[in-house]
Amino acid sequence: MKGKRNVLTQRLLIVKVGARGLQNTKFCALLLFSVMIVGIFTLSPTFSSLMNTVVINSIGKISLSKITANSGSASDIQAAVNVVEAAGGGTVYIPSGTFYWNNETVNSYGGINIIGASYAGCGSHPTWTPYTATTILHNNKVAPFETMINVDGSNHKPFRISGIQFEGTVPSYDMDNGGGAIGIAKEAIDFRVDHCTFINFPGVAVIASNTFTGTMRGVIDHNTIDNPYKVVNGGGMWAYGVVVQGLGWAWDLDINHFLGKYETAPTGFPIVYIEDNVFSRCRHCVSSNQGAWYVARYNKMIDEIPPNYGSIDVHGTAGGGSPGGRGLEAYNNTIIGTVNYTSAQAFWMRGGGGVIFNNTMQNILYGVTLAADAPGTPYQVKDLYIWGNTMDRGTLILNNYAGYTENVDYFLSAKSGYTPYPYPHPLTLEATP
Repeated sequence: MKGKRNVLTQRLLIVKVGARGLQNTKFCALLLFSVMIVGIFTLSPTFSSLMNTVVINSIGKISLSKITANSGSASDIQAAVNVVEAAGGGTVYIPSGTFYWNNETVNSYGGINIIGASYAGCGSHPTWTPYTATTILHNNKVAPFETMINVDGSNHKPFRISGIQFEGTVPSYDMDNGGGAIGIAKEAIDFRVDHCTFINFPGVAVIASNTFTGTMRGVIDHNTIDNPYKVVNGGGMWAYGVVVQGLGWAWDLDINHFLGKYETAPTGFPIVYIEDNVFSRCRHCVSSNQGAWYVARYNKMIDEIPPNYGSIDVHGTAGGGSPGGRGLEAYNNTIIGTVNYTSAQAFWMRGGGGVIFNNTMQNILYGVTLAADAPGTPYQVKDLYIWGNTMDRGTLILNNYAGYTENVDYFLSAKSGYTPYPYPHPLTLEATP
């Protein structure tokens, strides 16, 4: 019998059990200690009802790093997240199906991936091709509702959310209400949100908000963000696609510290790469505030509702004397104005600086509008370079109604010495979690 046990301990034993437990860290530690001593593990029916997938390998450790939740309900996903978090990180898989939430929030952490069932086939689809998720999380609560998944990134561990369709519920009348899908906060490092679909979020689909003074950086790629309620219900003022914002008071006068940077961007300024996404029926497809920097590239943006707010936006101030967005790099985007409305603007620069080049704009009256939310402050438009953009209607590339001075505040030429960060972003090439 002893010989048989030795043979068993040399094999990889996979024991599949339920999905609701090991949420108690002390219990995890006790179970791990027991297996390391004995070298072999027998599950009782009681343990089977408590745990999800448990892997026992030849060195006697238990890995809880890959778990499939019992369902896509908020409670089952939270239970699986708790198990993986207690084990130090890993991946939570959500099965196929449509799962209904009611104003619930899953609280996750850096180091935990949350992946939908159809993830495996989504890694290489081309730019702008719609991705069909088989894991659908639908919030039944009529807006306003809480953010569906919040991620605390203060442990600085990378994480990924992929292959999920998020759906919000809005009133049947024209009313602006809050409600979001994913919130990322607290110095999250090298996060990735990809191959997801976001439908009917009246607040913001994805918000990356650094509430600490350290670094925040990540990538949002190959997603579809759409708000059909804005046509069906008569409009609505809000519904942002992606928002990036910082702590609120930091400012760096030299845009060369940001241009083409990712790992070496200044501390305290969130930097997010937003690439290969499709946005439609958003107030702002991308927006920033409070010292944030973003790179929007190779996206498709259509049918801004309401028009004239700017598909790509940089705030000039967050109010109370605090700065707006630090700036942007925006290139190789296709921006198509609102149908039957030719007064839309593609870019709304209310502050900050950066580069805007090689974008294609259609049915747009003003390509880049320069505004002044905070005139006379360092936060107003400064060091903005605009070149190589095309428009199909021969209308104004630049609408400078704030009175900025060419070759002082803005330049209609390429930025000397500028080299974009490699495309595609290296994080988009990572292997399956």
